[in-house]
Amino acid sequence: MTDDHTLDQTPLARSASKRLSMQATTPPAEVPGYRLIKFLGSGAFGQVWVGRDLNTGRGVAVKFYLHRGGVNWSLLSREVKNLVQLSANRHVVQVLEVGWDADPPYYVMELITGGSLEEMLKSRGRLPVQEAVEIFRKICVGLNHCHSKGVLHCDVKPANILMGDDQEPRLADFGQSRMSHDQTPALGTLFYMAPEQADLDANPDASWDVYAAGAILFQMLVGKPPYRDESLISRIDTAGSLPKRLRQYQQAIASQPPVMERLARSGIDRPLQRILAKSLANDPEDRYRNVQQILADLQERENNRARRPLLLLGIVGPLLLLAATSIFAARSINRASESTTEALRTEAFGSNQLAARFAAKTLQSEIERYFALAIDEAKRPEFQETLQEFLTDPEIKRQRERIAKADGNDAGNVRTDAREEIYNAPKRVALDEYLYQRLGNHVGEGTRRPLATMFVTDRFGTIVAIAYDNPVTKDRNSAGRNFSYRNYFHGGRDDLQKPALNEQVAQVPPLTETRFSAAFQSTASGLWKVAISTPVYLSNDSDSPDAVFVTTINLGEFPLLQRQQNQRDAKQAGSGQLAADNQVAVLVEARQGDQRGTILEHPFLRDRRAAGDATIDKQFKISPGLMDRLIEGGDVDYRDPVASDPEGQAYRGEWIAAMQPIELPNLDVESVAGPNATSSDADAENNSNVEGESGTQANSSKPDTDLLVLVQYRLSKVFAPVGQMRRSLFIEGAAAMLSVLLVTMVMWYFVWRANNKTQEELSDSVMEHSGLTETIPVQN
Repeated sequence: MTDDHTLDQTPLARSASKRLSMQATTPPAEVPGYRLIKFLGSGAFGQVWVGRDLNTGRGVAVKFYLHRGGVNWSLLSREVKNLVQLSANRHVVQVLEVGWDADPPYYVMELITGGSLEEMLKSRGRLPVQEAVEIFRKICVGLNHCHSKGVLHCDVKPANILMGDDQEPRLADFGQSRMSHDQTPALGTLFYMAPEQADLDANPDASWDVYAAGAILFQMLVGKPPYRDESLISRIDTAGSLPKRLRQYQQAIASQPPVMERLARSGIDRPLQRILAKSLANDPEDRYRNVQQILADLQERENNRARRPLLLLGIVGPLLLLAATSIFAARSINRASESTTEALRTEAFGSNQLAARFAAKTLQSEIERYFALAIDEAKRPEFQETLQEFLTDPEIKRQRERIAKADGNDAGNVRTDAREEIYNAPKRVALDEYLYQRLGNHVGEGTRRPLATMFVTDRFGTIVAIAYDNPVTKDRNSAGRNFSYRNYFHGGRDDLQKPALNEQVAQVPPLTETRFSAAFQSTASGLWKVAISTPVYLSNDSDSPDAVFVTTINLGEFPLLQRQQNQRDAKQAGSGQLAADNQVAVLVEARQGDQRGTILEHPFLRDRRAAGDATIDKQFKISPGLMDRLIEGGDVDYRDPVASDPEGQAYRGEWIAAMQPIELPNLDVESVAGPNATSSDADAENNSNVEGESGTQANSSKPDTDLLVLVQYRLSKVFAPVGQMRRSLFIEGAAAMLSVLLVTMVMWYFVWRANNKTQEELSDSVMEHSGLTETIPVQN
C-alpha cells in the first residue's frame, strides 16, 4: 500500500459533483437536421439541449417534452402556435421547427446566449436612463408586433425577456399568452401584473402588457419593480387562498401613493416620467390603451430631444443676436455720447472763456466810470471850499495832529478825545452833509454807478467826513478814525499792518495818483468793498496832497453782478424757490498771501445777505493749486467752495470754470484833483516807496486790480443734451429690441401651435389604427 489516498471534498464541491452526476449526458432523442451538443437545463416539462443546424451551422435550442402526464398540452400547443405565428419579428424568440409526432415531442428555437433581462438586472442593478429606454422601446416593438397578430403575452416580466449577444431583447415564454378574442383569464407575475389582471374572472386586454412593460421600465430605472416590498410580499403570502392573495395584491396597489413618488432618481426627463406614469396607472382608463401609443410617445420624445438643440438654437440664437446687437448698440451710444460730451465740453469751455473775458472787460469799463466819478467829485469847487474850511480850522487841525501823533499807553484815550472834538465840530458836520448830498445822487434804484460810501481823509489818513448809503451809528462810524494803513490811502498794493491801540499810526505819505484799492472788508458793515481814491491838492504850493477823496463800492453792486442778481431774482420769483443759476460770475481775490483765492462776491453771499445775514464770518477759498490751473487757463473740473456750506447745496456738483484778471483802464482824464493835478504816469514813481513796503512793484502802464472774475458754468447743464440723447437712443433701442423679441415670440407661438397640431394628428392616427391590439369582446 502507498500513503496516497483520495482527498476529502468540501460540502460545496460534493454538491456540485452531485449536480453534474445527475445531468443527462445523452439527448432524449435525435432531431433530424440538428446535432445536439450539450445539455442546457431541465424543467417541469422536460429538458432543453443546445444544438447546431447541420445545414447552416446556426446554434439552436431544442426543447423536449419528456413528462407527458404532467404536460398541459393545450398550454403547450398555444405557446408553440403563438411562437410560430410571431417568429417573423426579431424581438420575439423564433421557432424554427416543431416535432409533435416525435417521441418525445420537441420544438426547435433560436439559441439566445445572452441570458435573461432578469439576470442582467440582478448583476447590474439600475441601468442608465438611455439604455433602459432603448430596451423598453424594443420590448414595446415586440409587444406591438404580438398585438398586431392578435396575441396578448399576459406575462411580461424580466425573466421572460431574453437578451441576445447584441443586447437585443426578445420576448419568450408565451405559455400564458392569449389571443385577443380569447376570454380565458390569465394570471401574470406579482408586481408586473396589472391590478385588474389579478382576477380569475378578468378578460385579457392589451393594457395588461402595457402595465407589465411599464413595470419593467420602472425596475430598470429604480432597481426593483413598483410597489414591491417585503411587508407586502409577506401579507400576500399569508392571505390564504389564491383569490384572497390576488385581492390583497389589488388592495395593496390601490392604497399606495402614485408610483412616480417612488421614482427618486435624477436624469429622468418629464416626458419619460409621463410615459412611465401613464403606463403604470392603476385605472385602465388612465393607462395607455396599447403599446403602439407608448411607441408614439417614445418617438415623440426622441423627436423632441432631437429637435431640442434646434429649438434651443432657435430660441437662444435670436436672443444672443439680440444681446450682441444690444451690446454693440450700447457701445455705439456710449462712444457717441463720449465724443459728443467731449465736443460739448470743449465748446462750453471756450464759450466760458469768452464769457469770462467779456465779464472782465465789462467790469473794467465799470471801474473806468468809477474812476471818472471819483475824480469829478473831488474836483467840484463846492467840495474843495468846504474841505478847505474844515482843514484850516486851527482847533480841528490840532486835534487831527493829536490823532496822528498819539503814542504810548495813553494813545487810545488821546485818539478818542480828539475824535470827539472833531466828530462834533460844525465844519465837519457841514462836510458830512455835503458828502451825504452828493452820495444821494449815486444811491438808490435807477442809478448807474451805486456807491457804498463817500469819504475824505486828511494827509495823515484820518477820515474827517464820511457818508454811508445806509447810515450807521456813531460807534460804527469811521469819522475821526485813522486808516493810514489802508492801501486806498497810501496807494500801495497791500494794506500795511494795522497798528495796535497804543502804537502810533502809520506814518506814510498819501497817494499821489488815482488808485483802485485791493478788496477789503468794511469795519462798519462787514461787506467786501473796493475803493477808488484820488489825491486832493488845495493849494499851488503843496508838495503833497492835502487830502484823499475816496469812494467805495460794495463788490456785489457792480452793475454786471447786479444785473446777474436781478435775473436770478426774476427766475426765483417765477419758480417760487431759491435755486442756483447754471452760469454765475464770481469775484476772487488774486493777491498773494493768506487771502489769495478768497471768494469776495458770489450769488450765494448775496442770497445770504438778502436773507438777513449781513455779516458772514465764514470765508470760502479756492485751493492754491486750483487757482494756478485756473489762471493758466486750464480746463478743470471745478467744485464751488460755497457748496461746503449747508445752505450752499444748490451749488454742488462739477462746473466748468474760466478765470480772467480785471485790468485797470488807461485814463484819459486827470488822475488827481486840484491845482497841482498831474497824470498817473508822472506820479507812479512818487509811490514807489509805499509799494516797496507792501512787497510789490508798481505797474503804472496798466496794472491789475488784484481782482479776478471767475465765470462758472454747471457741467450737468452742458451735458444735459447728451443725457437726453442717450435716453432717447436707449428708449428707441429698447423699443426696437422689444419689438424684435415680440416678433420672435409670436413666430415661436405659431411654430409651437403647428408642432402641437402635428402631434395631435399623429396621436389621432395612432388611435385610429389601434383596433387590432384591443380586446374584442365575444358576443353571446
